[in-house]
Amino acid sequence: MKLLHIKVSPDLAGSASRIASARLVEKLRAQQADLIETELDLAQHPLPHLDAFTIGAFFTKPEQRDDAQRAAIQTSEDLVDQLFACDTLVISSPMWNLGLPSVLKAWFDHITRAGRTFAFSADGCKVGLVQGKKVYCVVASGSVFAHGPFVADDQFTPYIRVALEYIGITDVEFIRVDGTHDPVTRTTALPHALQCIENLF
Repeated sequence: MKLLHIKVSPDLAGSASRIASARLVEKLRAQQADLIETELDLAQHPLPHLDAFTIGAFFTKPEQRDDAQRAAIQTSEDLVDQLFACDTLVISSPMWNLGLPSVLKAWFDHITRAGRTFAFSADGCKVGLVQGKKVYCVVASGSVFAHGPFVADDQFTPYIRVALEYIGITDVEFIRVDGTHDPVTRTTALPHALQCIENLF
């Protein structure tokens, strides 16, 4: 099994999302002895945000792209290839200001590509081209968003679910490290998430 592990938190040592996703990968490896993990650490190697030239190259037919356009989209091409090559995707990220850290949004911008990861049928219906992938998304948040008064404020999990569905991925499991800064839950948030991972297996 080929696993792509996307890490987002800039806290390389103490991040709750990194700790939980490491445990998750351990459990997956215990089930799949042939597991091959590829790490994409967006905190240590952030992706460039899209600019007008790169977007223009995306919408230029492949046979009409010049050398500069091909160079501009090479990062995107590599990331799409990497996504297609994996069987399982683990996304490990904090929630910032109710949504995605910009480095993770940049990854989605690079891999959401007309003609590569989604297409349109003759009758105009959108078709996701990335099929047969399992996604585990480990998300850590300072407040509790799984229940209570802040549920509607969570813009992270709906985006992840819809963005993945857009390219054809519908098998998505969320593991929440919920309330890491809440005085009521901060001591139990990570242990609870680790127990949820145990329960999955």
